[in-house]
This record gives sequence, structure tokens and C-alpha cells, in this order.
Amino acid sequence: MAADDWIKAANRLTLRDDLPLTLQGGEPTLHKGFYRIVNEVKKEIKMDLLTNMAFDTDEFIASVPLWRFTREAPYAAIRVSYHPGQNDIDEIIRKTVALQDAGFRVGIYGLLHPEERLRRHILETKKKCCAMGIDFRTKEFLGEWQEKLYGTFKYEGSVMGSTLRRCECRTTELIVDPEGYVYRCHADLYKKRAPAAHILDEDFCEADMDIFRSCSYFGDCNPCDVKVKTNRYQIFGHTSVEVKNIAIPAKRARRSEVVAR
Repeated sequence: MAADDWIKAANRLTLRDDLPLTLQGGEPTLHKGFYRIVNEVKKEIKMDLLTNMAFDTDEFIASVPLWRFTREAPYAAIRVSYHPGQNDIDEIIRKTVALQDAGFRVGIYGLLHPEERLRRHILETKKKCCAMGIDFRTKEFLGEWQEKLYGTFKYEGSVMGSTLRRCECRTTELIVDPEGYVYRCHADLYKKRAPAAHILDEDFCEADMDIFRSCSYFGDCNPCDVKVKTNRYQIFGHTSVEVKNIAIPAKRARRSEVVAR
């Protein structure tokens, strides 16, 4: 969507002081209207930014109002993803220091990969950043690595399950894609399954998302939706979705019999 539509959509929101509108991607700062959006959305809306810092720091500091990304929270409003081999940690540190000097609160996040060399590098980088007064935190690796599934998930069999099952699911997040379509979960978003609504639909409201919806894809859930993580107060135990009435899988022997017939 164009900047005008994103501004219109954001201005429809009524959010608590501790609940921000998060801009993420991809890389949200690549949107041509990024600076218009952060300046022209109504002042009641606080924002968080998830970024790989693919932007000019001087331009960002000159163009972004400090108050937009300033609020009381136990973590930084601007959170930088560091992926070894994809972005340069020295450049990230330089940009982080510049943003901090300008008054922005910035945190860097690295993935604790199962591969020992990468894991050791992330921990060494964390130690280096912390010594410099930079907030560096680690995140759990989610998914398969060398035929082993990693991650702490609330619902057994939800990720890379052996079968797809029916369930009912409710999200705690308003997930919107670049075209403005609203999805019930990240799995639907990434696989382009039918959206639940469009953010600019005149009759769309919070009540439309705060319901349990029937789903036939339990077992192919996105790890981000069902992982156990900290909430916005940094209290561990939160998940992005709530799932109930998960269908019991058919017995393997019975399935084999059907296939044989």
C-alpha cells in the first residue's frame, strides 16, 4: 500500500500506551513512504521498528521524530536483527551508537544457532556489545537443523507435524501484509492463504480478530506463532496464538489400511 493508505489505516487504531504498532518486514525502512508514515500517523500511536539497519543513519536521525519510538518498556523500541554473513556487525554497532547518541533506544538481537561456530560467534558478539553499553540479546533458534527440530512450542505437533489436523485458533496480534490484508497467523501470511479481512475495510474492527477460527493446517504452524516466548513485559510463557479443539490424529494402522485398499 502507499503511504497515504498506511497512514489512514494506522489512524483507525486505538492502542494502549504500552501497545505499539510494529513496523517490520522484510525491511520496513525500504518503503518509499517510510518517513511520511512515522511522521504523519497520529501522535497517540507509538511505534516499534524491527530492522536490519539498511538505511542511512544521518537521514533517519534527521527525519524520524524521537517521540515516535520512545515509550516505557523493558526492551528497545528499535530492534536490530543481526544475521552473520548477511549484515556486518561492525556497521550495525556504528549505526547503533549513532542512534543512541541521538536519543533513540536500540537493541541488537542474534540467533543462537545450533551450529557451534555460529553460536560461539553470537555469544562473543553479545559480550563485545554489552561491554560497549549496547543492549544485545539472543533469541532461540526455531525450526529444523540436521534433521532435528529446535524450539520451545506450546502445542505438541504444531510445527512440522506428521499430519495436518483441524483445530480452532485465535490470534493475539493484528498481522497485516504489505498490501494491507489481515491474516489470522504468520503461516497464513507467508503461504498466502485466504486473508481474514483488509485493514481498510470500513466495517473491520478488533472484534473481527478476537474470535476462534476454524483451521485445517495444525501441524504446519509457523514457529513464530506457537513458540513460547516473553510478552511485552518480558515475562516468559506467552504465545501469539491460542489453539483449542485440536483433532486427534487417526491411528497409523487405520490409515495404512485405507491406503492399501
